[in-house]
Amino acid sequence: MLSLSPLSHLQRRLLAADPKFLAPPLFRSFSRATAPAARKPTTAVAVLWDLAASHPPSTLPLYDAAVRLHLAATSFGRPRLSMAFLHPSHRLPAPAASAATTHLCRVCGRRFRARDALLRHFDAIHAREHAKRLARIDSARGGRRVHLAAALSLKLSKYEKAARELTAGAGTASPSDEIGRAGVRVELSRTPAASLREHAQLVLDEGSARCLMLVSGHEELASLLRVARERGVRSVVVGGESGLARWADVGFSWAEVIAGKARCAAPSVSGKWRDLDVLKGLEWRYEDDDDEEEIVFEDGDGDGVDELARKGKGKPWWKLDSGDEDSSAG
Repeated sequence: MLSLSPLSHLQRRLLAADPKFLAPPLFRSFSRATAPAARKPTTAVAVLWDLAASHPPSTLPLYDAAVRLHLAATSFGRPRLSMAFLHPSHRLPAPAASAATTHLCRVCGRRFRARDALLRHFDAIHAREHAKRLARIDSARGGRRVHLAAALSLKLSKYEKAARELTAGAGTASPSDEIGRAGVRVELSRTPAASLREHAQLVLDEGSARCLMLVSGHEELASLLRVARERGVRSVVVGGESGLARWADVGFSWAEVIAGKARCAAPSVSGKWRDLDVLKGLEWRYEDDDDEEEIVFEDGDGDGVDELARKGKGKPWWKLDSGDEDSSAG
């Protein structure tokens, strides 16, 4: 018989705190491997943005606002279409005082009050680090060079993006350039609201997306949201300050999108949508069939069958009484 050694005082305390702590490593790794992973939403999402009708706060750069909008859309599903509509003469609003006096380094995240200080910091630190990385890649040979280039590719691309932004200058980029840099397709139109409505109707007709995200404040799009609900397409409206959000399944303001509240609320909202779809599929509907059915008798000698079948058209079995026979008998 196998005898077990008594547990020490420290082992008993650890076991009382967490019973899994003293489990063998094999069972601990198996329990972690069998833990259910979070299911990623796979719903196709179409994002349509009217910049003139719903613009982010001026304290946030347009590029950052577009990135956070994209992150909110990915929390609802897989973005299939992302478009922004703006007038050719549209210009960015003047930045607020807090945004004008703060310059962010896109490599390390430090903030500077003056742009000259940011440029000196970028040249003194990040430019030298970038040159050292390139020298390491050039000095390597064979497979080591391939592995080193793959390991440093993320840092190299991050530096190149930050360098392009500093080269472009502050406040000189157009709105289309800022939004396009965030991966959003830009369409210039003299009537942005009409273009957005046309593309949204095209998405509904084609059925290419099951979730429609409208970034607009025009209440004329309420009829479009009603059509989307009739076709089973979920709708999200960004710009909760307008009355358009009342016609959508869920609405968020720009402050909630920027703060990340829309991204945090998306899993619970998507779960409720899935539950509603399941309940709708299980819902029982009564369909009244008013068509008259002809009664056919397969057995019998045929006496009075035609007359009974003619009387039984469209009548339930409990109404097939012998009223005529009783009257004749009386």
